[in-house]
Amino acid sequence: MRRKSRKKRQPAPTHRPIAKTARTESEPEAEGEEWVEWGGELIWAAGFTEGGTPYGLTLDEFRESNAIDAEARGAEWARARHDLLGRRAGRTASVDIGRVKFLGDGLCRKAFIANVEVRPDPGGLSDNYAVLLTRRDADRSFDDRVRFEARLLTYLASLDLPLRIPKILGLLSDGERPAIIETVVHGVPLDLRAGRQVRLRPWAVVAQVAASVHVLDATALSIPENPGWTTPGFKTRKDHALAELAQLEDRPEPLLRDIHAWALENLPPAEPSVLIHGDLLGQNILLALGEPPGLIDWERARLGDPAYDLAIVTRGVRKPFQIESGLDRLLEAYTAYGSEIRREQVHLYELCMLAGWYLESLHGRESRHPPEEYLNRLSGVFRRAVIRN
Repeated sequence: MRRKSRKKRQPAPTHRPIAKTARTESEPEAEGEEWVEWGGELIWAAGFTEGGTPYGLTLDEFRESNAIDAEARGAEWARARHDLLGRRAGRTASVDIGRVKFLGDGLCRKAFIANVEVRPDPGGLSDNYAVLLTRRDADRSFDDRVRFEARLLTYLASLDLPLRIPKILGLLSDGERPAIIETVVHGVPLDLRAGRQVRLRPWAVVAQVAASVHVLDATALSIPENPGWTTPGFKTRKDHALAELAQLEDRPEPLLRDIHAWALENLPPAEPSVLIHGDLLGQNILLALGEPPGLIDWERARLGDPAYDLAIVTRGVRKPFQIESGLDRLLEAYTAYGSEIRREQVHLYELCMLAGWYLESLHGRESRHPPEEYLNRLSGVFRRAVIRN
């Protein structure tokens, strides 16, 4: 008999940045002095016989009991494990789920990861899977976004894409909020700061990924038997811009009035909208040697103006990608893929984004910066937009 040896932990597959609270949100590890190895198996020893044989729970029994208790307490790692078990490959298949680890969370959901082994596995389903759980306090409108995301990724999986995307295993709703189970896309997040990743021009990668999304045909996403279930978003690029500008109507601030008037004179054309990702941050673009870029977190995808996707990246900073003329380089790289976006169209969405943050800060809903700082940033972006235009 010997105590459980400490093994060097292996890094988790890259999918989303691992949060600092991962240890407390993850399934507990089998560690501590109570664990002993006996006959090639780990035993949580409640005690020992006179002959020294441990008695207690096997690792599988311990994990199952722990999961039942944790699910009853509302632990979300246990819900993620339950959802994975609910998608077993078939009634005759044996499913072994590794330790469920917390990956991170956003405004509307939390992400967990686990390795799933299926036996037998003729369909090759054994893989690392992410479980995306909608937060219980998320707005109910987010549920429709999750359902559309699952439908979109299922459709995209049928196409020959120059991108690696998650593959949907299932969309579950177990009486709570909808959850997506998808394969993990491996890779290193794109660093949007020039020179941080060797021989890589981040603006070129963003342009390639954005253009690859914008050329996709989103009309196939509508469901004929349910005419009311259409692709979310806007019919035209102009409609998208006007919707973003609505927050600036009748504002008392002179700067916001000037921005609103300028934007109305520089609206995008009333061309049909395209499919946009809606969150093209570097953390959602994953790089792997010898493979096309990976793109994850599609919950904000919809029909809209392609300039919006680029504004999400540049965010109104003076030097996007920490270089001079960063926005110009991004636009040139994007144009090389066949479509043109004008500089003022990106500035329009940058201004709307900053104005939204200003209004949230003004009303106490955003605490990162005071309202005055957002006004200063708005003034800088507006000045650059007017001068260049």
